[in-house]
Amino acid sequence: MFLFRGDLGCRLYTGDFRWELGCDKARAAKKALLDALAGDTVDVLYLDNSYCHPSLNFPPRRVVAQQIVDLIRAHPDHEVILGIDTLGKEDLLLYIARALQTKIWVWPQRLLTMHLLGIDDNREIFTTQTSLTRVRAVPRYGLSIESLEALNTVCPTIGIMPSGNTWLWRNSEGKSKFSGKGPAKSTKCKGRGRGAVGTIEMNYDPSSPPKLFEKDSYTLPYTDHACFAELEDFMQTVRPSTVVGIVSSSYCYVNPRGHFGHLCGDEACSDKTPVKNGGHAGNSTPVKNGRHAGNSTPKRRPGASKAPRRRMVKISSPTLYRSRAIMMKRRYSCGAKIVEPEEPIPVS
Repeated sequence: MFLFRGDLGCRLYTGDFRWELGCDKARAAKKALLDALAGDTVDVLYLDNSYCHPSLNFPPRRVVAQQIVDLIRAHPDHEVILGIDTLGKEDLLLYIARALQTKIWVWPQRLLTMHLLGIDDNREIFTTQTSLTRVRAVPRYGLSIESLEALNTVCPTIGIMPSGNTWLWRNSEGKSKFSGKGPAKSTKCKGRGRGAVGTIEMNYDPSSPPKLFEKDSYTLPYTDHACFAELEDFMQTVRPSTVVGIVSSSYCYVNPRGHFGHLCGDEACSDKTPVKNGGHAGNSTPVKNGRHAGNSTPKRRPGASKAPRRRMVKISSPTLYRSRAIMMKRRYSCGAKIVEPEEPIPVS
C-alpha cells in the first residue's frame, strides 16, 4: 500500500490486497499499517473494490490452495493446466509445488518474471521443460473450453481456473460458457445506500466445492483481491473520511460508498464523487462552461439560428478492424483487463 501526506491531506492507496487476519503475517501487516498512520485520519482511501458486494465472500487463500492440491491429487493420471495472470499468484504456485513435491511448468516470460521477483533463482521449482512435470501454469487467456478439449484428445487433462470470477471459462470466441447446472445462489448487485451503481444479476455460492463448468474444467475462488467481509473489516479499522473505488468498471461495479458510506468519518463527504476538469462534486449542480447545468434547458437568444447538427460519419475499414484486433491481442498478452465488445470484431 501507499500512504501519502501533504497539502492534500492524508491519502491511502491500497492497490490489490487481501485482509486475511487469521495468520501472524497478516496481523503483523495490520500493525505496520496502524503504526504508519500514527493515529492520523485518512482523508481519502482509494480502495480495491473488485469484489465489493456482500455475496462475494471467499475462504482464505491457504484453504483454497489446499483444495487445489487435493483436486490435483484426485487426478493422478491427468495432466493439470492452471490458468493464471502474467503477474500474481506466485504464492499459490509455490504452495502447489511444495505440497506435491513437483516442478511446475511456466512459459519463458513468466519464468523471467519469477527471477526478477527473486523467486526460485536456483530453478528448483519452476521449469520450461514440459517433460519434467504434469502440472503446467499457462496464461489465463490461453485456457478455454476448446483448448482443454483438444488437449484431452492427446492425454487426460483437467483445467483449473483459480479466480474469484467463477465465470471466467470462455470459448475460443471469447464468450462465457456456463455449465448446465443451475446456480446455487442468485443475488442482485446493488449497494446498501447511495452510490451503488446499477442492478446486475450475479450467481455465486462462496461455500461451494470446486465447481465443474464443463467436463474436466474447474474453478476455485483463489484471488489476490479482498472479499466483501475483508473490505468491511478494513474499513472499520481505517475509518477514512471518504472512500473511492480504484476499479472503475468490471462485471459488477459497485461504488464502495454504497456499502461503506456509514463507516466514513465525514458522512457528507462520503457521497462526493470526484469530477474531472475542476467540476464540483457531491450534491452540487454539475458545472459546464461556467454555467450550472440543472433540469432546465438553456434559452436561445431571440432570433438566434439553431445550431447545425453534427454530421455523423461511419467508418468501415478492414484495416481499422484489423488494427484494433491486433491492439486487443497485444493488451491480452500484457495481462491487461479488456472490456468485452458487444459485437465480435471481424478480422479479414
